[in-house]
This record gives sequence, C-alpha cells and structure tokens, in this order.
Amino acid sequence: AATAAHAAPHPAASPAGPDAAADPVDILLVDDRPENLLALEAVLEPLGQRLARAASGEEALRAILARDFALILLDVQMPGMNGFETAQLIKARERSRAIPIIFLTAISKDEAYVVQGYEAGAVDYLAKPFNPDVLRSKVQVFVELHHRREQLRRQEQALRAAERRELELAHRARLLEQEAESAARLEAVNRELAASNAALERAMDTRSRFYASMSHELRTPINAILGYNTLLLDGIYGPLAPQQAKGIERTHKAARHLLELVNDVLDLSKIEAGKFDVSVQPVAVPALVEDLMVTVRPMADEAGCAIALAHDGDRVHIDTDPRRVRQILLNLLSNAIKFGAGRPIDVTSAGAPGGGVTIAVRDHGPGIPAADLPRVFDEFVQLEHSGGQAVSTGTGLGLPISRRLAGLLGGTLTAEAAEGGGSVFRLTLPASVPAAGPPTRVQ
Repeated sequence: AATAAHAAPHPAASPAGPDAAADPVDILLVDDRPENLLALEAVLEPLGQRLARAASGEEALRAILARDFALILLDVQMPGMNGFETAQLIKARERSRAIPIIFLTAISKDEAYVVQGYEAGAVDYLAKPFNPDVLRSKVQVFVELHHRREQLRRQEQALRAAERRELELAHRARLLEQEAESAARLEAVNRELAASNAALERAMDTRSRFYASMSHELRTPINAILGYNTLLLDGIYGPLAPQQAKGIERTHKAARHLLELVNDVLDLSKIEAGKFDVSVQPVAVPALVEDLMVTVRPMADEAGCAIALAHDGDRVHIDTDPRRVRQILLNLLSNAIKFGAGRPIDVTSAGAPGGGVTIAVRDHGPGIPAADLPRVFDEFVQLEHSGGQAVSTGTGLGLPISRRLAGLLGGTLTAEAAEGGGSVFRLTLPASVPAAGPPTRVQ
C-alpha cells in the first residue's frame, strides 16, 4: 500500500464537462488497497483534475492539513480508522467541514449503512463495483460546483473590494471637501486676523502717540508747579505760616508723584512702540551698584533702614546699558525702602553662567502674599503691604517697566517670597545685549 499522499499524473487538458478549461482542482482518493486507488485514478483521469492518494484515514487527515481539496472519495472499510470515523474527524474541523465526501464501499448495501454514511457527513454513497461513467459524472458535478463556489467567492471578494474602494473614495471626497471648507474658513480667519492686527497696530500706535503727547504736555505745567512751590518753600516770596508751609509741602509731594507717573507712562509708551533707546557700554559689577548707593542712601536713612552690599567672586564685566540697569535697580531699592518696614535690605551680586551677572535685592518687610506674586509685574497694580494696609506711594508702573527693560537688555526680572519673611527681586543680565535685540531709535 502507498505510504504518503501524492498526485497522480493526468493529461494537460480534457474535453470533459463545461469547466474543463478551468483550473484543475484537488481530489483526494482514500483506500487501503493500492489496486483500488489505481482503478480510481484510471476512472477519473479523463477529467483532468489533480488526484492525490491516501492509504488510510490517518494519511487522509494529514493530507487535508496540507492541502485544500474540492472532493474526497473515501473507502468505508479500512483497517484502524474506518471511513465513517475519518469522515467525522474531517467534518469536525472548521477548515475541512465543507469538503464534499463520497463514500465507496464493497460491504453491505443495507440502508442502515447508507444512513450511517450520510450521518457521518457524506454527500453520496456508492457501492462497489460502481459504474465508471456514473462515478465520473458525479465527480464532474462536484468539480463544477467547486468552480461555481470559487467563482462566487471571487465575485464576492471583488464586490467587497469595490465597496471598500467606493467607501474609500467617498471618504476621500468628504475629506477633500472638509479640507476645502477648512482652508476657506482658515483663509477667512486669517483675513480677519490680519485686519484685527492692523487695527490693533493702529490703536497701539495711536495710544503710544497719545501717551507721548500727553506726557510731554503734562510735564511742562507740573514742572512749573514744582518750581513755584520750591520758591515759596525757600521764602522767595516772603515767610510762610506753618500751616501754609505744610500745605505747600503736601502739594509739592503730590506734584512730584504726578511727575513720576507721567515719566513712567512716557517710558511705557516708548517701550511698547519699540522706540526705547538702548546705549550699550562696558559695565562693571558691583561698581555700578556701589555708585547707586549715593542716590538711595538718603532715602534709606530717612526710612531708618540699613543697606548691605555683598558680591560673590571676582568683579564681573558685561556689555549693557548702565542707565537702564540703574533705573531698574533704583526702582527695586526704592520699593524695598518703602515696603521694608525700616528693616535691613540686602543687595547681593554674583557672576552668572555664560559670563552674565545676577543682582538680588531682598527686604525683610512683611513680604508679598504668594497669591499676589504673579501680579506684581502687572501695570497699575497696587498691592497690600505693611500688615494688609495699601501703600499709596508709587505709580504701579515701576516694576512692569523694570521687567520690560530687563527683557530689552536680554535679561529677566523675577520676584519670590524670601525664606524667613520679606521679598527677593532678582535681576539677571547676559554678558552682552543680544545682537537681534530691540531697535535703538529714540522718540
């Protein structure tokens, strides 16, 4: 008996049946007797299909695992696993469940055996000896059915592929339509944004011109008020009664405060208009801070607070605008004196990575609440100090202008709560003002 399934030779083409020109199919012949397998091959050879042998139920199962068959001709009476048992195992497997099985048997033709064969999954039951023409006709019918099923399967696959392509095309069309709509909306938004930006620029330019004009116009009468007040306080127009002198001093202080506000507004308008002048020169630290003490020492003495200077490491040289740095530090020191409750003020400086410098101003006053720290650099903001009492001195523009000046010089200005009480303002400046920095036009 044969020991493995193999294909039997057959002609390249056969005139039998309307599907003879179609691709040959695989047919499995299962019989434990070699002469029976030869006989089956001889009968089926004219059909031009690929025939494979199996000499037992076990070989048949192995063959089915390796190949897809269109039909199985299965002998019933075989040693070991008989045909019925083999058919049941074939039908139990999902992949081979639909393969048609024709039982061939020389044993009893009793109806009980026929029924058992159909129950095992057979589509037909032929008794030996069988009529070769009848067997060929039956096999040809199942071959044609297989071709029809394959044709339907291919058509179904083609239909599904066409449906997928149609869905993809529809989806692509929707995407293109959405992209076109999005592009149109984006173009409209860009136009609106461009118009808004142009309007905003015009408004900013108008505001800057108004601030500048207002500041220039206001400074003349304010300076006149300060001048006449000075003359009155100096007794040029004769002696003043104590109450008169006290009133004029208050007027003089209010006028100075108003002049500070006007100057701050003018500085802010210049910065926003990009017309703030920056004059870069070599600057040495801590020498610049020490020179500033001449200006702030009288204010500190009047408030009763001591100012301590300390520099960590060697002297640092940077290229920046000394006048703007002094403006920033003067504002920080003035605030520390005003809001430090007469307690000591520490000014420390040290070299920063990359050749820059960091200058910190710390007061030991009540400090700024953590919730208010992000607001200290907002314009026209007056925070509470001294145990919750608002201090009216100042314009509310000093810190915002100082931070913007630090940015113009390529640096940063930050505020934080100091450990143990008070506040720390930290100015960090680079080794030189960035080349792509602000314009140096003067209004």
